[in-house]
Amino acid sequence: MNTIPLTLGITGHRDPRTEDLEILRSKVRKVFKLLQNHCPNTPLQLLSPLADGADRLVAKVALEENIQLIVPLPMKQSIYEQDFDVQSKKEFKELLNQANKIFTLPLVEGNTETNIVECNDNRTQQYALVGAFIARHSHILLALWDGIPLDKMAGTAQVVKFKLTGYMKGLSKEYLPPKAALDTADMGPVCQIMTARSTKSEYTVGDIKILLPNNKNSSELETLLIPELTSLDQFNLDVQKYTNKSQSSQKHLLPPKLREALPDLAPGFQNLLGVFGSANDLAKYFQIKVKYFSFTVLTMTFLMIIFYGWYSSINHEQPLALGIYALLFIVSACLVGFVKWQRYHTKVLDYRTLAEGLRVQIFWHLSGLNHSVSDYYLRNQRQELGWIRDGIRALNFYDWLEYQQTLDVVHNRWIMYEKDWFTKITIQKKLLVHNLNLIIAGLFSVGIILMVIMWVDHVFGEFLWNYSILQTHPFWHNIFILLIALFPATGALLHHYLEKMAFEEEVKQYQRMAILFTTAHNKLEQVSSNYTPEQILFEVGTEVLKEDGEWILMHRKSPMKISI
Repeated sequence: MNTIPLTLGITGHRDPRTEDLEILRSKVRKVFKLLQNHCPNTPLQLLSPLADGADRLVAKVALEENIQLIVPLPMKQSIYEQDFDVQSKKEFKELLNQANKIFTLPLVEGNTETNIVECNDNRTQQYALVGAFIARHSHILLALWDGIPLDKMAGTAQVVKFKLTGYMKGLSKEYLPPKAALDTADMGPVCQIMTARSTKSEYTVGDIKILLPNNKNSSELETLLIPELTSLDQFNLDVQKYTNKSQSSQKHLLPPKLREALPDLAPGFQNLLGVFGSANDLAKYFQIKVKYFSFTVLTMTFLMIIFYGWYSSINHEQPLALGIYALLFIVSACLVGFVKWQRYHTKVLDYRTLAEGLRVQIFWHLSGLNHSVSDYYLRNQRQELGWIRDGIRALNFYDWLEYQQTLDVVHNRWIMYEKDWFTKITIQKKLLVHNLNLIIAGLFSVGIILMVIMWVDHVFGEFLWNYSILQTHPFWHNIFILLIALFPATGALLHHYLEKMAFEEEVKQYQRMAILFTTAHNKLEQVSSNYTPEQILFEVGTEVLKEDGEWILMHRKSPMKISI
């Protein structure tokens, strides 16, 4: 638990030829093995509505490979089963009993349990909805398909098209992901396994083709191994290596009654909470690492200035100081290289963004809002946050969650908590920036004072007592020269550190967030507010996601470097 699964979806023909089933099973197993080998730390899960044919074939192989089976039903089970004959219904129930999670999608607007009983457009709309849901919530869509681009609503070709383009014929705009005029659709890869229908015979069954958005197709199965999967597996590896089983990080999100019932909550919701806790803990862990190495490199840079100044100004005949300078430079370069190799800086940003996105998602669920966080990052951040958005969507099958809480609970656990935290951290960061600026100003001032003292000694010493005190003491003269260079250089180093860590920009962002949550708190307190609580909580969530996206882009520009 506490890991993000790699989610596979299935769409395909209901009537593959019987003689082709074994080769299709072997090809599906080959795809599963490839992904398991590439992502050894990541559990796989399959989304399948268990219709006849391809859905069940892939589900059976998944269960044989210990892959979790998630079953989204397009309609109430008793109505859905009318699609199947007696033997098919028995097989359906057997597979359903082995599923890890079963849930029913809502009825499309205008549909009722009565008007979807017959095989008509209303029922087909439910199939279109489940096809779009599977395509949208999967990292990779498996398509056991003959490749014929039929225009049939809810057919395999339309589900594939939705995965590749974000468009499906007949799917109501209400169920499409929210998208502005200039946004590109969320798209992903399709692994097509050539499958002949029982009425066709001219196809080479089992050929694999990777279909990619923008018509960038490939016959190489390894094309499926997109970079986002590597980032996903690295997160899951870090969860196993660095986090414990403590639930402290997520407990403050939950009201007491829900916290007490935590062991009895749906496994998927427990995992959603667990991944939040893991991401939050990992972000803190790697942030400590980055701060430690940054301070170490900063200290070494300071020592490098001292030893180089000592060699050049005090004792250039002894190479020891120069050797120590060179050693410090090499060690600093190695530390910076190590941090980059371990991707500590990237992990801090990614895992913090993941945690904050999940925080919003959890509170939207507890508020009864069925929005998906993945849809509300700004367009210029969507590619940057690709694996995070896909990961949240892979966890987020709970748009119709039964754990809705009262407004007071969400108000106290989210709005009040964040308001107090951002207010406190703003004060702390302001004080830190103020103190650092005072130290920087003091260092430059000391350097100027020492320079003035030396100038006074040189100019007025000769005039007042016919000699310069410092010039008659070469050692102290050189010490003064060293200090005149050292203090301003140290000030410049701290100023560089202040800019590199973006403390002043963070203060501005924290202030905005404190104002945001304070405003939301006041609005929720006003009984006569013009906005519903749901509207306020939704607006808060989207603003938080916007700030998170800007935060990660700002800090991406500031990796650790040697400051000399």
